[in-house]
Amino acid sequence: MTIETSTERGVPAAIASQLRSLIARGTLAPGMRLGQTELAEQFQASRVPVREALKLLSSEGVVEHDPNRGFFVTKLTRDEAEQLFTLRNMIEDELMRTIEWPEEEVLLDLERRAQRLEDLLDAGDRSRWWDEHREFHTIIFNLSPKKTIMREAMRLWMLTDRFRALLPLPRRASEERKVVNKHSLLTALRQRDRRKLIAARRNRREGFERLLLETLEARGL
Repeated sequence: MTIETSTERGVPAAIASQLRSLIARGTLAPGMRLGQTELAEQFQASRVPVREALKLLSSEGVVEHDPNRGFFVTKLTRDEAEQLFTLRNMIEDELMRTIEWPEEEVLLDLERRAQRLEDLLDAGDRSRWWDEHREFHTIIFNLSPKKTIMREAMRLWMLTDRFRALLPLPRRASEERKVVNKHSLLTALRQRDRRKLIAARRNRREGFERLLLETLEARGL
């Protein structure tokens, strides 16, 4: 895996981004040791930027550092999940309260993206769905002028993505499939109904949280 970056200083950030993605998808499982030599070979880089990337992820809580044993993917717990969702609800509600209503061109783009997400679910394409799902919500969050809050929302999104990897991709009609459907959000945006928009976001988030907490409990986490 080759890391592409315009400057040497950007290499740690690029490696950290790749590692975040691998952790969020469950490719690097909770508790897994992250060997610096192995990662340096994987990313075709020296150990210095790899260590800087791991330190960055450690500061974010995605990775844990034991001075005697090295770096490990942070384990998942129900308590952490509940706290993260509490923070997400607070911050994302604020974004929904402050978004500026999108023009027709943006709405049409969101509708196309929503259908694309449904198609990816039908195909069972977890990797592409994951990336495009995040892009869809980034567009909506960016409608708010509160950019500092928006960046914090995406940071929390990344932290909860680690938990999403525990759930199967809902390819067929089910309660899980309803949770990720975008129809209610798009309807509220098109109607410019802020109350409905906030309710739609919260209902979807609560549905996802419920499914996740049930899974964590079943696994004894």
